[in-house]
Amino acid sequence: MGVDAAAFKELAALFSGRATLYAVGGYCRDRLLGVVPRDLDVCSALRAEEVRELLSGSGFAVSEKSMRLGTARIYREGFSAEYTAFRTDSYPEMSGAHRPEKVTFTGDIREDAKRRDFTANAVYFDPLTEGYTDFFGGTEDIKTGTLRAVRTPDEVFGEDGLRVLRLVRFAAELGFTPDAATEAAAARNAWRVRDITKERVLAELDKIFVADTAYPELGVHDGHIRGLRLADRLGLTELLLPELAALNGLKQPAKYHIYDARRHSDETFAVAPPEVRWAALLHDVGKRPTSDAQGNMHGHEIVGTELVRARLDALGMPRRRAERVVELVRLHMTDLKGDMSEFKLRVFLMRHSDIADDLIALKRADAHATVGHDVGEPRIGRIWREMQEDGTPLSVKDLPVDGDDAAAAGFTGRGIGEALDALLCASVTDPHLRSREKALAFLKKRAEKTEGRSGK
Repeated sequence: MGVDAAAFKELAALFSGRATLYAVGGYCRDRLLGVVPRDLDVCSALRAEEVRELLSGSGFAVSEKSMRLGTARIYREGFSAEYTAFRTDSYPEMSGAHRPEKVTFTGDIREDAKRRDFTANAVYFDPLTEGYTDFFGGTEDIKTGTLRAVRTPDEVFGEDGLRVLRLVRFAAELGFTPDAATEAAAARNAWRVRDITKERVLAELDKIFVADTAYPELGVHDGHIRGLRLADRLGLTELLLPELAALNGLKQPAKYHIYDARRHSDETFAVAPPEVRWAALLHDVGKRPTSDAQGNMHGHEIVGTELVRARLDALGMPRRRAERVVELVRLHMTDLKGDMSEFKLRVFLMRHSDIADDLIALKRADAHATVGHDVGEPRIGRIWREMQEDGTPLSVKDLPVDGDDAAAAGFTGRGIGEALDALLCASVTDPHLRSREKALAFLKKRAEKTEGRSGK
């Protein structure tokens, strides 16, 4: 949903006479690229408390976010904007610490522009005149798809280590290219990401990994892999995903693979759908330690499971989400040769039905990156599709009988759950057991056998 341009103009009119309200950053960039702006950052010479006073009774509400930074949120139904007063920022010298040590408010828009990161983000737009204010050539850089630091690049990155990751994200999402000086300075300052909170780092990586989906209108279909390649050039992979970087140059058996382990991981990531890209990129990180320790890669998925769990924890990924990635890594070798019995594979899919779609997507991407082209639907995918089409029960809740029926058949305690689970497993290949009559007969027969074995 785009920004309500009429509401923005109405808001700017309320400022008129006291100050000029500008949009800055992404709104201007999107507008110049011909993309419908979705977010709105606004600024003026007024401080946040002055804005609250100015808009009192106007229909726009003001929620102060940080008095020290002069920021607030201006909103009403269907409209929201992040407000910042013109300011200059002072950071601890070359700290990369992200938050300014000192903030000084100013009435000079040019001074405000100097504190920003890239020229493409330092363009201002006045909705009343529909004119742009641009001190550093950002308008032209947007047209040419260039990312260039507003000031001396080392100074820009030295102030805020997060800007190195932002450079990668903007390049990935927009299809822009950093100019030589900016990229070189980003590489020199990449180590500063260590000063950034893990939550902010993860948020940027998440955006980079789905960069191809950020602006469909721009057609940057390879945005995620562009971002990964730039991260490599800057040295960010070694810093943030060292287990992945360790795969560089690791040869794989030519009988099965056309790429080395790192290129294979990148290619898997490149063709994987967004929801499985973390697993796609990290699925083979166990290959370096297994290869070094035993001369082959057997069991790499088990070793990789623990490596991925530790790395995602270090990045602050929420536990539930991280465990899903870990589970995909652990299971990605399932039915690799296509020789698992159909019964076992159906039971496996039933047990892992919550991640079956993602696992199949990962395996298809993995196979593509093994031989260099799409190999079609894997066997596990065909069987999973058949299970969904034929109504295979995926949990005891899907059975035509329940615990009361198992108890009536003679089972007690833990035996009730065991009996229902046995019926569930049998049902994955025997559709007759999906009728209540046959399911009751199964429970009765199993109960009789259980009594016979116990001598009752």
